[in-house]
Amino acid sequence: MKGLFSSILVLGWLSAAGSWAQTSAGVTSVADPLLVAHKDSDFHWQKSCETDGLTVYWSKVEGSQVIAFKGNGIVDEPLPKVASVIVDTTRGTEWIDSLVASKVVRPLNPTEFIEYDHVGIPFPFDTVMSDRDFVSHVTVDYDPQTRWMSISYLPAEDELAPVLKKYTRGVMTCVFKMVPMSIPDQTYVEAEVHCDPRGAVPKWLVNFFQEGWPETTFENLRREVKRPDIKVVPLIADILGKPPVKVAKAGGKTAKRNGKSKALAENLR
Repeated sequence: MKGLFSSILVLGWLSAAGSWAQTSAGVTSVADPLLVAHKDSDFHWQKSCETDGLTVYWSKVEGSQVIAFKGNGIVDEPLPKVASVIVDTTRGTEWIDSLVASKVVRPLNPTEFIEYDHVGIPFPFDTVMSDRDFVSHVTVDYDPQTRWMSISYLPAEDELAPVLKKYTRGVMTCVFKMVPMSIPDQTYVEAEVHCDPRGAVPKWLVNFFQEGWPETTFENLRREVKRPDIKVVPLIADILGKPPVKVAKAGGKTAKRNGKSKALAENLR
């Protein structure tokens, strides 16, 4: 999601010029190949280029004409700050191009929530095309043993974020994966996206403009995390505070303790 919105504006302008399944109360997901949570094995990443410490990849996705894109590189701030910038909807408009509004529509549990994003179209193009909006099921996962964190965005529908006639509802899957580096205050980040802004936009144009998504995302992320007022949000602080899973040996066999961690704060701010 992050960094896609400039491409959406261009795509929309070019276009203008020329079975639901229940997942939780009030929340649904769409039976569409684009919306399926893909496994890593579903992608066959092809290296595109290297620039500014960033490696860019692309991959076809079965059942979709829209190509997925991925970038990986180093961000010069610690993981808690990087993750906080990505997940904090209250600051999204500071660094996401053309984002008019972003909010948590519905908390689902301490590490999952429904997010709504509204992308504005600037004058004079707003007279020939509609704004885009997205509804995402956001999940934050953390493995205290490997220290890997992931923040995933999967398309969803929610009765608290109904489809509006004046906007075009886009669909997107997006995943950020990150891990601290051995050098202090550095985080390795992988970001991948598979997004369709919908509307009368040819898919080859979608693919052409979205190729720049990894570079735009990393450029904006690297700049935003340097802001002196960035604070670690409670969700990230709490999930990083979970104790590692302990391994106990009994009768010569190793078993993992299956107890649940304490509940995390629902407040994302």
